[in-house]
Amino acid sequence: MAKGPDPLHLAEVFGLDEKTAMRYADSALALLQQAAEQPSQ
Repeated sequence: MAKGPDPLHLAEVFGLDEKTAMRYADSALALLQQAAEQPSQ
């Protein structure tokens, strides 16, 4: 996910409903943001 989660790509590649793909993409974005906020160990 070099440019962030793309719901349309997820829907196409994995055959997901668009709403499901949007929820997955939102979750992935939240995880990426959370990881970026964590201090390096």
